[in-house]
Amino acid sequence: MKKTMKNWLAVSLCFLILVVSIVFYLNNRPDDNAVRERSITMTDVGFDTSITFKATCSKEDFDKYTKIVRKMYKHYNKLYDAYNSYKGVNNVYTLNQEAYDHAVEVDPDLTDCIELGLQMNETCSQFDITQGDIMSIWHTYREEGIQLNDEGKSGKLPDDAQLQEALTHAGSDKVIIEGNTIRFTDPELKLDLGGIAKGYTSQLVKEELNKRGLKNGFINAGGNVVILGAKSDGSDWKIGIQNPDGNTALITYETDSDDAIVTSGDYQRYYKVGKKKYSHIIDFTTGYPANYCRSVTVVCSDSGKADALSTALYCLNYEDGKKLAEKEKIGAVWIFTKSQAPDDSPDLKSDGFYIYATDNMKDKISVSY
Repeated sequence: MKKTMKNWLAVSLCFLILVVSIVFYLNNRPDDNAVRERSITMTDVGFDTSITFKATCSKEDFDKYTKIVRKMYKHYNKLYDAYNSYKGVNNVYTLNQEAYDHAVEVDPDLTDCIELGLQMNETCSQFDITQGDIMSIWHTYREEGIQLNDEGKSGKLPDDAQLQEALTHAGSDKVIIEGNTIRFTDPELKLDLGGIAKGYTSQLVKEELNKRGLKNGFINAGGNVVILGAKSDGSDWKIGIQNPDGNTALITYETDSDDAIVTSGDYQRYYKVGKKKYSHIIDFTTGYPANYCRSVTVVCSDSGKADALSTALYCLNYEDGKKLAEKEKIGAVWIFTKSQAPDDSPDLKSDGFYIYATDNMKDKISVSY
């Protein structure tokens, strides 16, 4: 009897402890809707990259903002796509197929992006959205080359005569814009917005999130970083600039401004022919991928402009690129290997890389460790 009583008391005590624990947890559990830092990485929204979105807010607000980010990137990916058609959408692919035969009416956001691209071509001829013909050739060889490389085989190079012929079918004067209708005057002309579309879209997303009330956080769209507003704790943002030979940051950029930071480099989309890499960024003076440096990062207030200028600077030698950066009053950071580096002394060195920066960036960057 005593043993039974002891067992009953022990069970009762355990039950009481369990009940008290449950009540304590329910009364003290973290509020899932509390304001805190939240982050999500999306891999299904297009632009051939992952999109990371981070903000400090409630879960309810974060879910609302994430829905906006997801919807907008998916929409603009379809709109600016040069290689695929979508039902009910007149996009870049549609223009490339039909705009010589007749004027094509498009979404105003596509018109605006194309007009910005043409304006950036006036700023620097090395940025040219009308070079879609040669970009399409390289796209085909790169896709095949990546598959061959994955099989342990060498990729192939396009025929040089084909490349030089493609270069002749470009020109801003061959794109006629009237309202939101666009037509081409050259049957072989093709548009390619790959050097501006992701940055332009990120700027639109930023503006929409700000309009909806989000004043902190950032978006990283595969190297296109857009700061949405001040950091919630008042400290500076620390943005990493990638090591061209790895997945970690080589340089840290610090800022308290809502900047756009865009990097163009040879390590993102490339294939190998033999042992030589061929990146996706084409130098239109030669028809072949540029190789002046390993990467260029541009910092300014507008992500679309930053995207275009990072592409342009990547296709210029350091001296000409620095002049353009100073003329446009932007920040720029170049990463070179020793064999590529200009004669000037580098501003920073790290792991075999020589790093140069415009004057307005020198006190904002440091080597990451």
